[in-house]
Amino acid sequence: MIWAHADGCRVVDSEGREYLDLSGGFGVAALGHGNERVRRALAAQPVVHALGDLAEAEATVALRERLPWPAKLGVTGEDAVEIALRTALLATGKAGIVAFSGAYHGTGLLALAATGFSRFRAPFQPWLPGPVFRRPFGRDPGTLPASAGCVIVEPVQGRGGAGVAPSHFLRTLRARCDEAGALLVVDAIYAGLGRVGELWPGADVADVVCVGKALGHGLPISAALFVNRRLERVWQLGPEDVYTHTHTGNPLACAAALVVLDEVPRLLERVREAGERFAAAGWHGAGLLRARPGDALAAWRRGVIVVPAGEDGSLMSATPPLTITDAEIDEALERLR
Repeated sequence: MIWAHADGCRVVDSEGREYLDLSGGFGVAALGHGNERVRRALAAQPVVHALGDLAEAEATVALRERLPWPAKLGVTGEDAVEIALRTALLATGKAGIVAFSGAYHGTGLLALAATGFSRFRAPFQPWLPGPVFRRPFGRDPGTLPASAGCVIVEPVQGRGGAGVAPSHFLRTLRARCDEAGALLVVDAIYAGLGRVGELWPGADVADVVCVGKALGHGLPISAALFVNRRLERVWQLGPEDVYTHTHTGNPLACAAALVVLDEVPRLLERVREAGERFAAAGWHGAGLLRARPGDALAAWRRGVIVVPAGEDGSLMSATPPLTITDAEIDEALERLR
C-alpha cells in the first residue's frame, strides 16, 4: 500500500481508495495528518539542519526551554530508551535491567534486550546486552536483583496490545527502585503526549520519561526527560557528547514539536471522551490507545487502517489522531463490524 494523500483521519492510497486511519501513523499524527499549523511551522524555519550537539538552531533551544524537565534529545523512540538505559548505568554503575512481559521498547540491541517479544529477540540473541530480568506486567516484581540499575516500564503497553496495569503498579515499582538504588524509566513513547489522556504519564514516579512518536508529528525526534534533574549531570563526561546523532535536535522536528506541545493539552478531555466511545464498542486500553481481537488485514480490506498488536499478532491496535471526531469513530467501528 502506498499512501498518496493524508488529511486528518483519512488516507488515500495510490489507487485512489480512501481509508479511515485508526493508526495515526503508529500514533505519530496526534493533530491529524497534514496539520496546517505544523506545515506552517516547518515552512517558517530559517535553518533546516544545524550541528546537533555542537551548534543548535533557535527552534531547538526553544524546544528545550518548553519541555518541563532537562532533556537529552534523540531521533527515534529507541534512541530515547537507549539514552534512559545508559543513564541508569552511568548513575548507578549497575548493568541489570528489569523489564516486563509484553513490553516493546524498540529494536536497537539495548532496547531489544528489554523488549518482551521473543520473536524479535531470537535472531539477535547472541548480541543482546544484559542481564535483563523479565517480570509479569502489572505485578509487583518483588525485591530487585542486586545488579539491577533500572526498571523500564510502559504506563500503557503499546505494541503489546493496550495493556493497562493496576493503578498502584507504577508506585510499587517506584518503591522497589528506591529500595534497590535503581532508576525507574517510564517508556511513554506510545502512551505519552496525550495518547492516554495525559501529557506525561508516569512522570509523578519516574526518574526518566521517554517520549517520541507524536513529539515530532511526522518528523523524527525523541527525548529522554530527566524528571530527576540530577541525572543530566551523569552525561558530563568530557568535551564531546558520547551519545549523539547527526540529526539530533533537528530544527524542523523541533518546530513541529513546539506546535504539538502547544496544541495537545487542549485535547486531553476530548481524548478521554473519544476513548470511552471505543471502550463502549469493546476496545480495551486507555484514552486513544486501544486494542481488541481482530485481523488487521481484514480491517484494511474494509477501508480501516489498524496495526497488528499483541505478542502473537492477534489484536488490532487503534491509535488514531487525537482530533478524530465522533462521526469518524462511528464510521470506522461500523466498517469493522
